[in-house]
Amino acid sequence: MSTSWDERVDGFWADADDVQPDHLWIALEPLLAERGHGDAAALFERASLHDYLGEEADAVPLYRAALDADLAEPRRGQAVIQLASSLRNIGDPSGAMAVLRAIPAEHPLADAAQAFLALALFDDEKPAPALRTAVRALAPHLIEYRAAVERYADALIAPERIRHVVVGLLVRDGYVLAERYRDNGRHDGFLRAPGGGVVFGERADSAIRREFAEELGAQLDQATLLTVLENIYDAAGKRGHEIVYVYAIRCAQLEELPQDARLDVLDSDTTVGWYEIERLRRGDIPFYPAGILDVVGAAGDAVGETDRQRPTLDG
Repeated sequence: MSTSWDERVDGFWADADDVQPDHLWIALEPLLAERGHGDAAALFERASLHDYLGEEADAVPLYRAALDADLAEPRRGQAVIQLASSLRNIGDPSGAMAVLRAIPAEHPLADAAQAFLALALFDDEKPAPALRTAVRALAPHLIEYRAAVERYADALIAPERIRHVVVGLLVRDGYVLAERYRDNGRHDGFLRAPGGGVVFGERADSAIRREFAEELGAQLDQATLLTVLENIYDAAGKRGHEIVYVYAIRCAQLEELPQDARLDVLDSDTTVGWYEIERLRRGDIPFYPAGILDVVGAAGDAVGETDRQRPTLDG
């Protein structure tokens, strides 16, 4: 009785040993050839072997290609989690968090997805959300004390610390690109200059480019430091303290964003779009960090403001 392709692939993984990687490729290639190298399952298995051998950078595009080729379950859920893990291992925790949103709560691998999300959050310097996510995933499996553990998880807050942040000011035609945070019951809606945290050992001018790449998939053409702000604030019952490096930036990709469009931030439920600077000066909606409006006018001068005629934005 002949065995199916899936059974033979399972047999390959049961016998796999990373001591001799060349032998693994020799054994796997004939199986992949049976399906065709553009087949979703074949792409996934090829990515998985790269992953198994510690070649995560090679695995990432193959996982994405498999998902784009309508990879079926159960491999689809595995591909999402393995892609997220590979992204985290190559230094892109924000990308990992964005990918893991594809795993719904009712998925058989939902708990595993939450475990990898907790790891990505920790790597992204969000220790309290990381622990909260891990504990919430554990709580439903507790025979006793579930309600107490869930309450304690919800009450977790990040330790007080000074956070170093980079933000970018992109100005066009009297409008500035800003990230919008909606009213969520914990805070009113507000805008913030796009950016994020500086990681240990990273220079601020590298961080601003990395943050725009991770959060918006955008490559900056120019980044010029305008000023450094200190921001001490209270938000949602938590005190914050930031040192903010403010950059004037140019980015051809983002400058082409239509005036009324909104671009999803990859690792958040926020969006970025164009907002009229004069309306922000009038206080129509708060724009953070504090003091940013005092330097927004200098952003265009520092890198050369794009001049286009655009219709008035309706907030």
